[in-house]
Amino acid sequence: MKNLIYILILMTIMSYGCHRGGDHISLNTINTRNTFRFEAMYPEKKTAKLEKYLDSVLHNDLPLDENIDLFVNIGSAEKFNLQAKKGWLTITFDKKNSSLAGYYKVKRLTEGIGKEIKEK
Repeated sequence: MKNLIYILILMTIMSYGCHRGGDHISLNTINTRNTFRFEAMYPEKKTAKLEKYLDSVLHNDLPLDENIDLFVNIGSAEKFNLQAKKGWLTITFDKKNSSLAGYYKVKRLTEGIGKEIKEK
């Protein structure tokens, strides 16, 4: 009987903790010799704002509220992979087969995404 009570208390505490993290923001950048990768986890309510920002910068209508996985052109022959759904976005750029200018474009884009997500 004591075990059942402990399990119920533990489940209640865990449930409360899972529901409190609604405004959690996580930005992660991995920059290796061959690849630049940016991952953002953010509150789902910021998806529309981020979508508007990306549309203005990339001049491309990207439905971030759907599950997408596509390549986005940023120059004549350069592109990056964008994966997204509500509350999550990943950008992967192949530095090995791209120019330094393309790398800086993607880096500036991800910095702007970070600012948009952090803004109230």
